[in-house]
Amino acid sequence: MESLAPAPTDSCGSSTGASVALSGNDWQMRSFRSGIVVALIVASAAALSASVATARVQSLVPQQSLRGIKIGMIASQVRVVAGKPTSNKVIANPILGKTRRMRFGLVEVTFRGTATTAPVVNLSTTSRNERTSGGIGVGSSEKELAAKLTGERCLTELGYRHCYLGKWNPGFVVTDFSISKAGRVTRITLGLVID
Repeated sequence: MESLAPAPTDSCGSSTGASVALSGNDWQMRSFRSGIVVALIVASAAALSASVATARVQSLVPQQSLRGIKIGMIASQVRVVAGKPTSNKVIANPILGKTRRMRFGLVEVTFRGTATTAPVVNLSTTSRNERTSGGIGVGSSEKELAAKLTGERCLTELGYRHCYLGKWNPGFVVTDFSISKAGRVTRITLGLVID
């Protein structure tokens, strides 16, 4: 049995008007090859989707970065990593004076000043999407923090319950997990201790 294949095209992509007769075996081979190409495309899309999901899950690296943004980066570097901010304002800070604050959805980035060369000094989020490789993030319990983090310290100060990594000494970075009365993380902050 013969089938007609699509008409061949010339070098410009225009149809030559001819039809090519394929035998049953040739047609099956073409169908088989097309099936392989489709399977490869589907497998590649699945792998890409899985790698994007993995990157999203690991978007919080305590003491290092939040969504790829690091303490010390300048605004242009932050934009390369995070894209266009949803908000970009100059605000008054009681310790630093005028500072620039950018928001990327629920991720807030604060710079030490307003100049284009001002470095990031604080990162915080209330998003449940920002997670460590172990799955810790907003919504995690204090018990989960203790099980997944190493070196954290939890305490209540003036009614504020939190767990943190790092030292509260000037020049050091601290990762702070705000804990609700229900015992769950409500905010995560990476900050440079100023004084």
